[in-house]
Amino acid sequence: MRRALLLGLALAAPLPGCAQERGTSSLEDAREAFQTGDYETARRIYESLAGAGPDGPRAARGWALTLAATGEYEAGLGALAEAETAGVPVGELDRVRGALLHRLGRWDEAEARLRAAGEGGATDAALARLALGRLLFESGRRDEALDLFDGFIDLYNGSARLDSEHLSAVGTALTYLGARDPGLFHDAVRAFEEAIRADPGDPDAKIGLGSLFLEKYDSPGAGQLIDEALTRNPRHAEGLLAKAVRARFDGSSEAIRLAEASLEQNPALVEAHALLARLYLELEDPDRAEASARRALETDPGSLVGWTELAAIAHFRGDDEAFDEALAAVLGRDPTHAALFEALAEVAYRTHRYGDAVMFAERAVELDPTRWSGMATLGLNQLRLGRIDQGRGTLEAAFTGDPFNVWVKNTLDMLDELATFERTDSERFRFSMHPDEAEILSVYAPALAEEAFTAMARRYRFEPPTPITVEMYDRHADFSVRTVGLAGIGALGVSFGSVLAMDSPAARAGGEFNWGFTLWHEISHAFTLGYTEHRVPRWLSEGLAVLDERHARPGWGSDVDPGFLIAFREERLPSLERFNYGFVRPAYPGQVQHSYFMASLLCEMIEETRGFDAILALLDAYRDGSGTADAVRGALGVDLGDLDEELRAYIGERYAAVLPALGDPDAEGPPVPGTFPGLMVDGARAASEGRSDDAIEMFERAREMFPEYAGPDAPALLLARLYRDAGDAERAAIRYREYTALNENHFDARIELAELEEQLGNVEGFQAALEGAIWVDPYGPDLHARLAGSYEESGDWARGARERAALLALDPTDLAEAHYRLAFAQFRGGDRAAARRSVLAALEIAPSYDDALELLLEIRGGSEGTR
Repeated sequence: MRRALLLGLALAAPLPGCAQERGTSSLEDAREAFQTGDYETARRIYESLAGAGPDGPRAARGWALTLAATGEYEAGLGALAEAETAGVPVGELDRVRGALLHRLGRWDEAEARLRAAGEGGATDAALARLALGRLLFESGRRDEALDLFDGFIDLYNGSARLDSEHLSAVGTALTYLGARDPGLFHDAVRAFEEAIRADPGDPDAKIGLGSLFLEKYDSPGAGQLIDEALTRNPRHAEGLLAKAVRARFDGSSEAIRLAEASLEQNPALVEAHALLARLYLELEDPDRAEASARRALETDPGSLVGWTELAAIAHFRGDDEAFDEALAAVLGRDPTHAALFEALAEVAYRTHRYGDAVMFAERAVELDPTRWSGMATLGLNQLRLGRIDQGRGTLEAAFTGDPFNVWVKNTLDMLDELATFERTDSERFRFSMHPDEAEILSVYAPALAEEAFTAMARRYRFEPPTPITVEMYDRHADFSVRTVGLAGIGALGVSFGSVLAMDSPAARAGGEFNWGFTLWHEISHAFTLGYTEHRVPRWLSEGLAVLDERHARPGWGSDVDPGFLIAFREERLPSLERFNYGFVRPAYPGQVQHSYFMASLLCEMIEETRGFDAILALLDAYRDGSGTADAVRGALGVDLGDLDEELRAYIGERYAAVLPALGDPDAEGPPVPGTFPGLMVDGARAASEGRSDDAIEMFERAREMFPEYAGPDAPALLLARLYRDAGDAERAAIRYREYTALNENHFDARIELAELEEQLGNVEGFQAALEGAIWVDPYGPDLHARLAGSYEESGDWARGARERAALLALDPTDLAEAHYRLAFAQFRGGDRAAARRSVLAALEIAPSYDDALELLLEIRGGSEGTR
């Protein structure tokens, strides 16, 4: 029978001693000061009352805990010793003494004190049993710990009233018990809520409930409670830490600042140092990560979280000796510490080592089969390796154990959708696509992927494992869930190595992104990840992927925008030493996009000045385990700082003309006349007033200042449309060509250019413009019909057949004619077998279709035909 809290039996008690006497009132003054972060006042009052009187035990404990709130653990032990000397019974001090000893890593002493307090008649014996249970749980004695936690159900059900501190203790105990009975999480929430009602001014209960909400993936609910607690006490170190953990959960760049703020209040807070270490490691900054982890060990030399982070850092660096030392430190204290391997799996995933993530997560689950978060980590990473059936089974088991895990629930729903996808294979690729668009995308995606593979194999002199799986999601939410378990990420694609996932063109509004360059970009990641055995840093992999796009097609690859140049001018772009920060923890809106562009410029500069062999040497160094400083020095012959200066000089020289023309974006009032922004504003005003000649003159001057700008309001595009409207097709086409050679996403500009090229009789230009439009939005039948007709007229029957196949995939009204037209193009292109299949499909629909019958005779007779 399931044990649970009984409704209504435990009424919240008023705080002890809220009655009448002056001493009690002073004790409550101290409590108020403590709860609001006035630790100096709280310490002074508690110290004055920590004697042999009735308030002595509570005052002594409050005195020590006030010192502990700012990291003065040793001073807290000293305060307890003074109180004992002053007549406070030792049993009333053992619980807090044990907790402080635990903080300092003196586990054996801590356990002895906590057992004495929990088994004796101290007024805080129940709280001592909770602290003992937590210590036992951390040291691997989980059965004994869970027995202690189970006693809190009896405490709740058997008590007429409990104060806020004891109700929070019940909530905490039930949180541990929830691993084996998920229903108890609901009871934990209720206990915390009762604790908050019992003492609305106590931040601890709100932080406890907020942390539970975050553990169960409710970030908004957690945020509200944690913020309420910090409003009450802005100096609450654990509250600031909880806010930092939530920021990391949300992917916010505030996580590091908040963790540091927590340490400003309590420099000895081990968990905050460990979180900082993790945050730095996720930025691929192992030196700062190690410094933070080692600071955790200064307080607790045996800290499990500190040594866990050191193990992750050593694995990232490939330092086997340090890794073994860290594992021994953790497993020596707790041989079944599954959290170690779950953490290693999480870091391995975030640093793109998905095979290692699976290996570590398997170890976590072996050590603790009820560690549902570890099982979820295992299942998600099995999916990232393409082990769909295995991953689904693991996630189903994880969800049974923890039905609150929204990442797992979302992923299982996504897998149900993925199971309906159709598969298309090419020589080295395996595509999964939604049935509604599989046929049209199969006309283009496999061919583009094979082209990319061939080009990159030649460029990198390396081939990643094949087949490469490509999942194309027609809903961005499904792609987002496939990537991180939650909807809402801004990325277009992701590479797990030889498994790629991306938005299909249907996942976003038409013209919003170029799906062709997205596919090319992710294939580039498959190469650089494979080449370096998944050790390439984020900045280099992204920079090379953008550069590879530029080599693929005109207009592909990130383009420069004014915001990037202003950030460069204002020295807001990160140094190369902290390059990954801009990708993972951006400091301002737009920095992620700026980081992509900056990384591509660095790779472009290296290739221009040293050749692509230098890029390969850099990749070799990372594959062989070098850190960035050593890799750069060995492969490029310069220190990282010198390379940073070289890059900034390169950017400054490349954009020397436009940088001073951008004006001051922070200046009040309209932009300065004659600057780029000023010309754009004046040109737009002239255009709106019908002064086209003035608008053209201003936009031409702006274009000369900033010819590489390719935003939706770029001078080249505005000029193209003004020239077109004025009937100057030649000049309009020139500007459209300039613009589409810079902007890969603008569908309408390509269609408008195609109209002009057709008007000018430029067949190749007409075809190129429409080809470019396909990579933005392939779903328009008119686009394919016009392109098919043009290719057939110019005798390019292979491309004509491709476009006829695209039209057929779009479910035309006259299917028989579509099959016939495809058959005819295939026949004229020399593909007799395909032509026969297509013409027979036409005749199956319309058996008396004369043209199709005649074509079938020609195919069988060997005549090429003239139709």
